[in-house]
Amino acid sequence: MKTVSHRINAYNARMLSSLIDPTLSAVAVMAVANYSAYATDFYPKQLQLRGILDALGVGTPMYFGYEAFHNELYHLSKVASGASAVAMATALVAKYVSYFFAAATLKKIALDIYTIVVV
Repeated sequence: MKTVSHRINAYNARMLSSLIDPTLSAVAVMAVANYSAYATDFYPKQLQLRGILDALGVGTPMYFGYEAFHNELYHLSKVASGASAVAMATALVAKYVSYFFAAATLKKIALDIYTIVVV
């Protein structure tokens, strides 16, 4: 897994290359700042996710699904809170349970990383 600084540097290299039109340079600078804030916020949560999956003995091939769930839960945490976040997270858990992921693991991810108690 790439570190925060590696992700930010790779993004900077793409965004600040000569391929970007000079008129978009201000937008590119804002995009770099936004991505840096995102990566700094998301990366520790991704490390927590890996720790939870390792502690529960989840097989490495199953990581992709739990990481997809985590990505959706991260977005949910940015747009909702309180009872609406619980309702949306409950629906999200139901979605991933239908894909044959363990409900207990999904609920643990929601609780431990985002403090959302899924019903």
